[in-house]
Amino acid sequence: MTWEFSYVAALIVGLALAAVTGLIRELRPHSRRHFVLPNQDLHAPLLALLGRRLAVGLILFGGAGFALLARRGVATGRDAVAAGAAGVLGVIAAFLFLRRPCAVALRSERATVVRDIPPGGYGQVRIRRGEVDVVMAAQSADSGVLAAGTEVEVVDCSRSVLTVRRRPEA
Repeated sequence: MTWEFSYVAALIVGLALAAVTGLIRELRPHSRRHFVLPNQDLHAPLLALLGRRLAVGLILFGGAGFALLARRGVATGRDAVAAGAAGVLGVIAAFLFLRRPCAVALRSERATVVRDIPPGGYGQVRIRRGEVDVVMAAQSADSGVLAAGTEVEVVDCSRSVLTVRRRPEA
């Protein structure tokens, strides 16, 4: 097996892993003002937690390997070590900067119900973060129905589904 093949394989596997785990889908909407975060409950926990970070490392390994190969014209072991270092740094950076989708909601003070949340059921809430509206799945901590338009606060975030309750009136 040649280094060129290793770079191609890493790049393809990294892109496929990024597509399967939803990383590409999450990065694409940053140019939009409104987006819906995917429900991570649909993915296996290992794939959701480690797959995205590993995808970044594989993509950087393959990309750096190709860049070094294009510069020198011949694959060497030194280039492979440099590409591997780029991949490891990518994984470390991904662990530092890629957060769980619900971490955005916990830092927000206000959320608005956009799809009714029945007791024991699920609905959706919109959270305003700067210039972006984020819509996430939610369930109610209250015993009654939370109608669309109700102001709520985030109580808990587990498995990318927010638990919300009606905001106390000031």
